[in-house]
Amino acid sequence: MENDDAILTLVRRVLERDRFTVEGTHTSSEAIQLLKTVAYDLLILDLKLTGDSGEDVMDFLEEAQPHTLRRVIVMTASPRQLSCEFLERVCKILAKPFDIDELILLARECVQDESPACVQS
Repeated sequence: MENDDAILTLVRRVLERDRFTVEGTHTSSEAIQLLKTVAYDLLILDLKLTGDSGEDVMDFLEEAQPHTLRRVIVMTASPRQLSCEFLERVCKILAKPFDIDELILLARECVQDESPACVQS
């Protein structure tokens, strides 16, 4: 989930080139609707959005799909502001601006032994 079209397009292209199938949304409500019907191998969430929040998706996952939290990469420009408790809930943190190679590495690490079928960003 990413509200910046340029970043969403970049993430999509990079991960598709690495054989991930990617679905992108701009809002937490769109992401939650998809999560109700699709089991994703990986979720990439931007926490700080204009008028919306990746925290809403995290709250949904915590209640409905707690096992999925360990497949979440959080993208944020402020990684130092995240609490230790928050960091323990997710797979990885990707600081913005991010390096493309780091994005690929983190995505691979989060899905490890599973074939990357579908990614939500």
